[in-house]
Amino acid sequence: MRIIGSIPPPSKQEHERARIWAASGLAALALLMLMLLIGAPPPEEADLMPPALRVSELQRFTVDSGACRAALNGAGFKTERIPDVSEGACGYRGAVELTQSVHPYSQTVAANCGLAAGLVLWERDVVTPAARRYLGQDVERIQVAGAAYQCRPIAGRRDRRLSEHAHANAIDIGGFTLANGREVTVERGWRGTQAERNFLRAVRNGGCRHFVTVLSPDYNRAHRDHLHFDMGGDDLCR
Repeated sequence: MRIIGSIPPPSKQEHERARIWAASGLAALALLMLMLLIGAPPPEEADLMPPALRVSELQRFTVDSGACRAALNGAGFKTERIPDVSEGACGYRGAVELTQSVHPYSQTVAANCGLAAGLVLWERDVVTPAARRYLGQDVERIQVAGAAYQCRPIAGRRDRRLSEHAHANAIDIGGFTLANGREVTVERGWRGTQAERNFLRAVRNGGCRHFVTVLSPDYNRAHRDHLHFDMGGDDLCR
């Protein structure tokens, strides 16, 4: 009888090589999924089902700006790399300026690329169909209430913990300007007409599919006039 010798365990170098290949494969798969998703046609007005790409995949692009930019630019959107910032405990690396998205913004959106990718998907898959469904209008402009980068602690907390804004990983949305010139703001519309209430809650709830943390006037008084979206805080949707 022929006895086959045992197979020796892999060396440390082989194990590390396999780990790197596995990580590279996951990153490539996430990039492909993002490109396919962003490049896909917008959903029907009543189709508010969650997209195939999960928040966990979008989060990967917060640390892989190159792959994120390639996906966004390849899908017809435009981003520009911006200089890194180091400001004490605050700052960011690999952030981008979103120069062309689904809708224009009231001010420059300079943010972590993972957040920018989440915004693009949120605009297309949530904001556009919700505005048509509840308000009968397209969105002309998205009003930014708080820039993505702000070196400051979390509003309303005593422990002085830094906000995700301190790393360009969050943005505050104050409202929307419609194609007919009408403005729907979070501060007035949250308890406004039924159509405004439905629309704002739809864009809040839909945001929970694209961002890690979503905070609205239902959370606390500090958020009475805006929706907060971030890609790195607590897993919270309120």
